[in-house]
Amino acid sequence: MTHIDVTIVLVALATTCTIMIIGLGFLPFPGRAASIWSSGFALAMLSCYLLVAADQIGSEALRGAAHGPILCAAGFAWVGLRARRGTEPIMLVPTIVVFSIATIVLGLTADTPAYGPVFRLVFLVAAVASGLTAWELLRLRTSEREMALPLLVVSFGFVGLAVVVAIDGVARLASGTLGQAESDMRDLYDINELVALLYLVCALVTLLYLVRRGAQKPEQQHTVDFFSIARDRLVRAHAAGDRWWSLIDVRLDDPTELLEASSGRAFQRITARFENDIREVMPPEADIHRVSPTQVLVLLPRPDTAVRGYLSRLLERIGTLTDQPAVPIRLSASIGVAAAPLAEYDLDRLCEAAADAAQHAQVSGGDRWERAVFAP
Repeated sequence: MTHIDVTIVLVALATTCTIMIIGLGFLPFPGRAASIWSSGFALAMLSCYLLVAADQIGSEALRGAAHGPILCAAGFAWVGLRARRGTEPIMLVPTIVVFSIATIVLGLTADTPAYGPVFRLVFLVAAVASGLTAWELLRLRTSEREMALPLLVVSFGFVGLAVVVAIDGVARLASGTLGQAESDMRDLYDINELVALLYLVCALVTLLYLVRRGAQKPEQQHTVDFFSIARDRLVRAHAAGDRWWSLIDVRLDDPTELLEASSGRAFQRITARFENDIREVMPPEADIHRVSPTQVLVLLPRPDTAVRGYLSRLLERIGTLTDQPAVPIRLSASIGVAAAPLAEYDLDRLCEAAADAAQHAQVSGGDRWERAVFAP
């Protein structure tokens, strides 16, 4: 392929990826991370169109500056991951400032020997951002790492390519040929554009998946706190002979059908309402833990008669239609209840028994609660 052919393919791919990340990601699942990633793809698309325009008008300055936005897109991938994790500051403004300055300097030095060193320096900065992206991906939850693999691999590949570019720069410095104008670097551009093709595809796969998964929440610490507190309460209840403790497993019925029948935002409203209903029905003394958007555990210190009353009210509340339902499906839940004394106050056994009871309630048609049965 010629240089313009590779660029045209890159333009088509960048445009398609931008449409997909916005149409399938940002619009149905809006959020700060989604907006940052969409902006990164838009920058990559802008860079590709500027490259085509530069080739058509023969402007070295425009062609040199056009490489800044697409390198900035690698920085936006890192910034978006920080935003999704809830880390502050997310480093958006510094990233924009650094790559804006880099874009201006690339344009101003395009027809001078200083362009070669400047381009290599900017490329190394983008590679650092790509390495930080890989670090953020490695910090994702285990359930998300599998789909993070495409962007993780290509990020490490970007870093490896930057090492090769740096070695080439050192070799040129030693031989006194480091100075290169923009027109002297066409061979390196062709390689970079092929790498950009791979990067865009891999980034789209991973980032679109993360957008549709929703924001990353610090669930691990909450999980540790809940189980630590619950175990402590059960140990003290056992020592005091307090029999009125139950573990409740509440699950939203037919989550897959609900997701298919609603938009992403509507499903998020459904699950938010589901958790809110549980929190409003349960007494303040109950310990509540969100296992997933459609499953919640509750450790409830109440007698059996009171537990039955809470469960009845909860099922009624979850099944009550609002004035403007998010989906044309009646919501319902299945609940499993495990009494602490029957499991000898063992939290792990209680969780397992309550889960089995909840699953049995779902198999039986849902919109009901079942009491766990323990083997003698």
